[in-house]
Amino acid sequence: METKIIKVTHVTGTYIIEVPNGALNDMKTQLDKCLNDEQGAIVVKGEDGDQFVYPSDFLKNSFISIVDRE
Repeated sequence: METKIIKVTHVTGTYIIEVPNGALNDMKTQLDKCLNDEQGAIVVKGEDGDQFVYPSDFLKNSFISIVDRE
């Protein structure tokens, strides 16, 4: 089974959201909720304990694709 990443392309650049193994459906659900104004943002914790916040308005103005990790 290939691991997936979510690639978010915005006018400010391209951002990669790492999807933990087995969490693809959860991430898809969170994306849907953000795009439907049911959730304010997606918060992802990095390996070093850093937090990355992707607000719903940012996601709505982006091209989002789910691809295999290279």
